[in-house]
This record gives sequence, C-alpha cells and structure tokens, in this order.
Amino acid sequence: MVDLWGLAEKLNIDDIAVCHAGKFEDVERLLKKDMELGILPPFTETDIRKRVYPSETLAGAKSFIVILEHYDPPIYKKREGLYGNISPAASGEDYHRVVRAKLSGLMEALASIDGEGNRLAYVDNSPFSEKHVAVRAGLGRLMRNGLFYSRKFGSRCYIGLILSDRPAEFYGLPPRRDNEDSWFERCLTCTACQTFCPGGAITEKGMNSYRCVSYLTQKKGDLTDSEAAAMGRQIYGCDVCQRVCPLNPGIPPGYETGTEVSLKELAAMSNKQFKINYQRTAAGWRGKKQLQKNAEIVLKNITER
Repeated sequence: MVDLWGLAEKLNIDDIAVCHAGKFEDVERLLKKDMELGILPPFTETDIRKRVYPSETLAGAKSFIVILEHYDPPIYKKREGLYGNISPAASGEDYHRVVRAKLSGLMEALASIDGEGNRLAYVDNSPFSEKHVAVRAGLGRLMRNGLFYSRKFGSRCYIGLILSDRPAEFYGLPPRRDNEDSWFERCLTCTACQTFCPGGAITEKGMNSYRCVSYLTQKKGDLTDSEAAAMGRQIYGCDVCQRVCPLNPGIPPGYETGTEVSLKELAAMSNKQFKINYQRTAAGWRGKKQLQKNAEIVLKNITER
C-alpha cells in the first residue's frame, strides 16, 4: 500500500483522492444527448468508447488518482478606455505547466515505490471528462454552469489525473464524500450564472459550449455579429459565471478578475514581445494572431456597439 496523502503533502498538492476506473455511464448518456443536439463540446475526444471506458486507453485500468490545484484569481480595478481582459485561468503561469509538474513529481515517486505498475498522467488533455472523474472521486460536483466545484475551493481549481492499473485501495486513501455536503445545494435555487452569461450558453436544458465566450475567444475564423458582441471586452477566456457565483469568494465592487490588456499595445505587439508576455500563459497557445483578432473585436465592441 502507498501513502498517497504523504506524497501529496511533500509535493504541495492541494488536494488528492482516488476512485475506480470503471465505465462512465453518465458521460455516455451526456455525450449521446449532445451528439443528437449537435452541441458536442469542442476540444474533446469524439470517440465515445475512449471517453466512457478508461480501459480503452490503458489495458487493465483499475483506478484514477485525482489531484486539485487551487488558484486565487488576480483582480484589478476596472477603468474606462481601450482595455480588454484575459480571464484568471489564462493569466500568469500556464496552469498546464503547474499541474503537469506536480503530476510528474507524483509519477516519479510512485514509480520508485511501485515500478511494476502502469500509469498515465493527464492535465486537460485526456480522452476522459476530467471533471466527471473528480466527481466520482468524491471531491465535488458539477454545477449549473457546467464547471466542477470542489467543496474546498469552489470552481477555483484545476484538475490533474493519473490513470493506473492498480486498484484504488492500493493507494491507501479512504473514500471521499465531499460531494454529499449540503453546501452544494445552493446551486439548485440560484440562477446567477445563467442570468449573467454573456453568450447565453447556460440554459435550463444544460450547457451549450459553442455559445460560451471562453470558446468564442479561441474559435478560429470569423464570428457572427452576435458572437462578437457577446465577447464584450474579453481577449481570452471568460470568468463571468465564476465571478457572480455565490459559492466562490466575492470580488469587491468596481474590480475585475483576470488581467487587464491594452488593446493598442496588443495590436502593435511584435512576435518577440508576444513570446515574452504570453508564451508561458494559457492564453498564448492559440498564438498572437488569435489574440490580435480578438483585440480588434473588443475594440469594435467598445467604440461601435
């Protein structure tokens, strides 16, 4: 048996849990419904078997190790002028790098203890629905805005996974039941995220990811007028549903979450300066042209719409 909690503490992992790696029947139902409606979420694995059966990815898969990395959103005082916004998740050091480093440390530690076990690590790149794995691990729930909420951190956390051919009991952690806490029930009667979602992506029927402003800021090609208008001042990502959610810590009046961006500076930015400013952020992966295209849309939203 492995002292997984002890390893997590040494690696400064904010939270950790394990669960079995059996079939995800709930994911299968959701995928089939989304495919019928033509709203299968973008940037996801389209092979349903890989999404539903972890053993399709790792022979003999028996368990998941789930880690959570908490973050506090940066805030700044809003001001008038030609400024756009990059959401908290895309501000600062790319969370993929941060979580991947902790997963790598955990993988190395586990390999030194159990060299015969087979494991695969993922952060935002697995064929599985990582948030559904975190729910199965008992760390939290999926809420009205389609995001995973931890009882400890609200929605302000990133998920990392390790798929293993060892049973969950091998890792020595008791089952978690955080998702049974009545704290989550507030979402049932609150519609703040649905009311304030700029793209109208959150509905009573579920989440339409293609209307989400976070997706629109990553979308290649031209946007419709309504899509462009929905972006408001967003250069990359969107934080509205998390910012208005009462389950997350409040933001002082007059302040914004994320990073303020000068539209003029971004429009005139050289390739060299773009790399300095954005290469190590999650906003940089789509490239300078995408962010500059978004800056043009935001400028039009400010000056013409």
